[in-house]
Amino acid sequence: MLLLHIDDSEDDRFLVKEAIILAKTPFVYHEADGLQSAISYFRHPGELEQRPALVLLDYELGGNATGADFLYWLRVHKRIRWLRVVMLSGSPGRDHIVECYTAGVDYYLTKPNYMARLKEIVRTLYAALLSPVTDPIPLLMEYQPDPREEVGKLPQA
Repeated sequence: MLLLHIDDSEDDRFLVKEAIILAKTPFVYHEADGLQSAISYFRHPGELEQRPALVLLDYELGGNATGADFLYWLRVHKRIRWLRVVMLSGSPGRDHIVECYTAGVDYYLTKPNYMARLKEIVRTLYAALLSPVTDPIPLLMEYQPDPREEVGKLPQA
């Protein structure tokens, strides 16, 4: 199962790669170091022979590029717009979260501060891909729901 990780931080890419190994998940890891690298990946026909089962995306992609920019690009391409995309970002601000859900992200997770949590996230992502019935991702403490869904809801008593 191929996981494409798009992040401009070499350190963050290394940590995710290590978490995959330590969590003993059978993800095949591929990385892109920014927006242009990610777009190039999808434009190269040989790379798409094995499409990613999951795209793990950072919000900040270097320069003025953001994960939302990638999402807008991805979601207009018929052959790949169905890909499951999880934002794993150190930007937990409401504006970024709304922007990413508007652009078409499936889930928004904040980056954890330690490896044990990152391993748990990797395990949960793998479990979510295997289970068509239950979705464990919203159970993660790092999960950020779409704030737009809260509009109009009455407060719980």
